[in-house]
Amino acid sequence: MGVIKLNPKSMLIKQNGVQVDSTTRRMRAGEKPDVPNLLVTEDIQLVLLKVTLALGFFIGVTAWITAVKLSSLAVFCAAMYMAYNALLLRRCKPPGVNEFLINLVLIGILDYLQVSYCPALYHILLLRMTLKAGGKRSGRVAMMIASVFLISRVITGTALTIDGALDTVFNLWVTMMVTYAVISVHKLIAKQNRDDSQMLELIKQNEHNYQMALTDGLTGLYNHRAYKEKINTLDRYILLIIDIDCFKKLNDTYGHLMGDKVLTLIGNILKLSIRAGDMAFRYGGEEFVVVLPGTSYTTGYQIAERLRMQISECTLKTSEGVIPITVSIGMAVKTVTMGSQEAFEKADRALYIAKQSGRNNVQAI
Repeated sequence: MGVIKLNPKSMLIKQNGVQVDSTTRRMRAGEKPDVPNLLVTEDIQLVLLKVTLALGFFIGVTAWITAVKLSSLAVFCAAMYMAYNALLLRRCKPPGVNEFLINLVLIGILDYLQVSYCPALYHILLLRMTLKAGGKRSGRVAMMIASVFLISRVITGTALTIDGALDTVFNLWVTMMVTYAVISVHKLIAKQNRDDSQMLELIKQNEHNYQMALTDGLTGLYNHRAYKEKINTLDRYILLIIDIDCFKKLNDTYGHLMGDKVLTLIGNILKLSIRAGDMAFRYGGEEFVVVLPGTSYTTGYQIAERLRMQISECTLKTSEGVIPITVSIGMAVKTVTMGSQEAFEKADRALYIAKQSGRNNVQAI
């Protein structure tokens, strides 16, 4: 009696004859593929760091040219600001609490020294931190930046003039708008992620339903519908029709449960024995079909004989004795000029000849 060890995963790969990609495997395992949040990717943070360096350089040059009060200190602070952010850029490090506080202090000093265009650095820092923080934390970040900005303007007296007050109000308004925009976009991204997750679940369910529609529930092989669908894409192949010998007598003698065991056993043998790229189907009842794409007559016949022998070497033990299992196989060659139905009819005639020749043999037309 032949002993068959089954590996469900390998059988699935053998049956389908295709390499399943990692995303599809994860979806079939019930896992959700990661959906990246585009706002917090390192690439965007690195772009903002480069913008920060460019602005810092421009502001430092402006402080040196316009000779603001304590211009040497302003240029030094601008250089420190650029050097620190250049280090962050080199390390490709996203902004954290320490980076936020150090940058905020340096920008506050530059603003206290009344360096032109300094509010732009506040806005860039705000953008970087709110993109990383998201949600309610963005509001707290905005409050801290606005507080430092406002304190600096009050200490220097800039906010006490009409023009200075208008400029201060404008920058605070920009701070509010940037924060609002970032929080809104975060919400949109979160909603998009949820929608994508639901879509992936729907795709997974549809794929499952599709596979179930093409799979025989008893043997796990492709079914008759799958045969009709997949065979039309092939131009040249070897077609094997496999029929279990005396299956009706077996059912009548031992019952339908034993008949199901025989069908399952033969299905497992086919799944484990065919090559990658070959396809096995339960065509209906006790009849199976194997399609060997791009296979020569000689190789096809050898495969048919091997399958017949493997099945004949297996038996099932019952309380009433040992049940021998044999099959008859009809083989036909499908050419480019031949229709799939014609090939099937030729293989069916070959199967009839095999049955008439005493069963448990292979006949080809």
